[in-house]
Amino acid sequence: MVKRSVFYRIVLFSFILGICCSPSIAVAQASKTSDDVKTTLHDGLMKARQNEAFDPAAVTAFTRLQKEYGTPLYIYDREIIDEQANAIKEAFGSLFPKLHLFYAVKANTSLAVISQLRGHGLGTEVISGGEIITVRKLGVPGNDIMFTSSSKSPWEIELALKEGILLNVDSVDELNHIEVMAGRLHKIARISFRINPGVDPHTIHQINTGITESKFGIHLADGIAFSAYKWALKLSHVKIVGLHCHIGSQITEPEGYRLAAGKMLAFAADLKEKLGIQLEFIDLGGGIGIPYQDDQTVMTPGELAQVLRPIWQDGVKRMGYEPTLWLEPGRFFVAPAGFLLTRVNSVKTTPVKTFVNVDAGFNTLIRPAMYQAYHRVRIVGRKDRVMKLDIAGDVCETGDILAADRILPRPVAGDLVVILDAGAYGFSMASEYNARPLPAEVMVSRNQATLIRKRGQMEDIFRNQVTEIDKSRRDHIRSH
Repeated sequence: MVKRSVFYRIVLFSFILGICCSPSIAVAQASKTSDDVKTTLHDGLMKARQNEAFDPAAVTAFTRLQKEYGTPLYIYDREIIDEQANAIKEAFGSLFPKLHLFYAVKANTSLAVISQLRGHGLGTEVISGGEIITVRKLGVPGNDIMFTSSSKSPWEIELALKEGILLNVDSVDELNHIEVMAGRLHKIARISFRINPGVDPHTIHQINTGITESKFGIHLADGIAFSAYKWALKLSHVKIVGLHCHIGSQITEPEGYRLAAGKMLAFAADLKEKLGIQLEFIDLGGGIGIPYQDDQTVMTPGELAQVLRPIWQDGVKRMGYEPTLWLEPGRFFVAPAGFLLTRVNSVKTTPVKTFVNVDAGFNTLIRPAMYQAYHRVRIVGRKDRVMKLDIAGDVCETGDILAADRILPRPVAGDLVVILDAGAYGFSMASEYNARPLPAEVMVSRNQATLIRKRGQMEDIFRNQVTEIDKSRRDHIRSH
């Protein structure tokens, strides 16, 4: 009897210890349950999006990914990217017979992501020589690349001209540099002008590019843009093919687009009537927003298309011809498909807050620190002990808070935390700050996970560094 009592005490102690010290007993149980019902990785990711990260499918999926690839880890769901691309193609394709869509590469520069969107027939909008090289590596032809930047270096202009890439011109000074370089290379530069229409789309200030004080574009006001087109007509090595504007990113209401489109089409009519310029395309930019919060409602591509259609029809009637409508979303395609998986290092309660310290920081996802951006957070495998928490990063900065004042289940060390909507401006803005290597990236297709970027190694931190100085300099330092 005594032996049996001791046995039960040992079992009880082991049970309590397991609850306190393991990430969650539910993990093992969930894995078994999930295997029984044959759920996929995609199913688990969807459970997290539905605020059910406690579900066995979610626990199994994220536990598997963590075991195979470690943390922090960027995860992309191929099916969501396809759904986002199809949503825009269907919404605009049914109303605009002359349509060409581009992917704004800076949102996510991973080759696998760009390649997938190319499979939908999308062109690429790039903002640097590095992005030009990236998309050319994938075989994107120059005539399906638009190069937009407010500060193009000479080598970038030369590269774009040699590759036959459309140059989206940001100033008359830049136009003159393009003319000189094109002449030197015996090329004809295909150009459009980026126009600043003076429209406020009411988005985050740092990504609001259509307002008058923005550094981007040639202003419509005071005839500045008109004069730029007039000057371009006089140049020998420039061919005008389009008109462009991009008023900002994470735009959730159609009013800004409506105003910008009206101004752009009226201006295109003036170019035709007064300068005889007939454009191949009018690009109304990207910036279509997504819901970053569970209860947030934003415009759909279909709603935006319905708003733009009558404005486009009126403009075409006035111009007497129909150019191709270009659009260049970035975030919309990839943000909802991205998940940042991170591990809890420790939980600390102070007199003021409870901090959940994870193994990712603003070196991994900078948007919360840089823009005060909101990302939804899920605690994997838990739904009880709900309280107010701060998800704190591992960067040595007070401002490294990935999510503040969130009502979430209290985790323990070893638990997994998922940050949603991290597919855009997540990895592409990551850094090695605090001497932390870059995270890995994986692509999920139903129940298959493919490593699309290897995890950075400590050796990467020291690449291209020089530790030796010449002997005379070393001797001089020692003598002093």
